[in-house]
Amino acid sequence: MEHSVTVLRAGGHAVHVLQAADVAQAHESCQAAVDDGVDVLLVIGGDGVVRIAARHCAHSSTALAIIPAGSGNDTVRSLGIPTTAAEAITVARRGHRRTIDLICAEGASEQGDGVGGEAQWHDYVVGSVPAALDARIAARSERVPSMLGPARYTVATLAEIPQLRPQAYHLILDDEMLEVDALVVAVCNLPTFGGGMQIAPDADPADGLLDVVIIEKVSPLAAAGLLRSVFAGTHPSHSAVRIERCTRVEVAGPELTAYGDGDPLGPLPLTCSVLPKSLHVVVPA
Repeated sequence: MEHSVTVLRAGGHAVHVLQAADVAQAHESCQAAVDDGVDVLLVIGGDGVVRIAARHCAHSSTALAIIPAGSGNDTVRSLGIPTTAAEAITVARRGHRRTIDLICAEGASEQGDGVGGEAQWHDYVVGSVPAALDARIAARSERVPSMLGPARYTVATLAEIPQLRPQAYHLILDDEMLEVDALVVAVCNLPTFGGGMQIAPDADPADGLLDVVIIEKVSPLAAAGLLRSVFAGTHPSHSAVRIERCTRVEVAGPELTAYGDGDPLGPLPLTCSVLPKSLHVVVPA
């Protein structure tokens, strides 16, 4: 971080360093910066940190710039920002603003106060909301050593493949109802997730639409081949894959926790809605 600050100040930028000891302080610091009207909020971290900052920059004039320092770094991959810190700093200094959409995810979860009932929640997501096997992979990846970098998602995927079991999902895509037995249900705003998997290769984060990727039942052997095609972004041609576009999707299914940008969000059912042109980001010129 010190090197980044030095480079930015040497380039004539006024830099104010924000520090946070935990997630709560990170939210407070980001909101305070936006309230102060900073021009650019530069974050150093992975997709989870980016999501925190995006939540507070949303619907404001503050642009978000990113220096990747996580294990997946899928947000920067999708936006064309370099994955090396030195090159990303150059983008932060000399890039231009682009306005993109966000996903608003909302649902309910049981209250932990012993009173019972459900608490409503909502959160913003930049990249994707996995809600099936893909969510289980995200959860398993948290137990894989971070030193593996993006490979931790591949390791987690290979560990889950032998346990492949399609689950019943009820989806409402805008006004269309869909019943499907699926292995993967991912609501995407950006093309990439899972440390470089091109899960929604044609997703455009500025088109006002969500790409809902559904992968139906395949054998474990076929899944291994399909995994390779997901990294290459060629899987949409597979007979088990369908991609639907909508502005709002309700997802109901098994008892599992959906993830957003690599972090747990809440249990199914949940609703994802697009927030058009709600975030300014700094990308390569």
